[in-house]
Amino acid sequence: MPKVVDHEERRRRLGAAACVVLSRAGVAGTTVRAVAAEAGMPLATAQHYLPTRELMVRAALAHLADRVVRRARRIPATEVGALETLRRAVLELVPLDAERVFEARVWLMLTAEALIDDRIGEIMRGSADELRGNLERLVDLARTDGGLPAGLDVTRAADGLATLLDGLTVRLLYGALGAADARFEVDAHLTRLASPR
Repeated sequence: MPKVVDHEERRRRLGAAACVVLSRAGVAGTTVRAVAAEAGMPLATAQHYLPTRELMVRAALAHLADRVVRRARRIPATEVGALETLRRAVLELVPLDAERVFEARVWLMLTAEALIDDRIGEIMRGSADELRGNLERLVDLARTDGGLPAGLDVTRAADGLATLLDGLTVRLLYGALGAADARFEVDAHLTRLASPR
């Protein structure tokens, strides 16, 4: 009887391995060989699923997104209200513990590479658009729920949160900001959004 291969599981393993290699060696050190070794797979198998660097980057970002989404789904949205759900979701993206520092390192490695590689830049812009879309949805829920003003420009609010997240992430990673300061900045930003003009 032929062996049943779980292709999605292999892709997930390779995406996780690509993240580990990116975090450790940067984009230059992220080769199919290194990812295959990290995943514990034969090189030929890894080459079948991730034959190009672009596909490795996409697999790594998909793995990061999956991790964040799994954490976000644990937020008890119906119990805490839409504004608090937005706050907790934003904090899930801030590198405040080892798990999120790892994710942020991978993101920053890819962000730096996007400056010199147009294909990776396109992938990163797509990822940023997806994040902004999720933030817009959460901001809109908080506005509808009454936690944010009815006249709030949802798109601009989501853009502001995305910009805040980028800045906090970079400053936390190189030690210019502490975790308590980052939480304060998130809370202060949301308080400003919630304040009627």
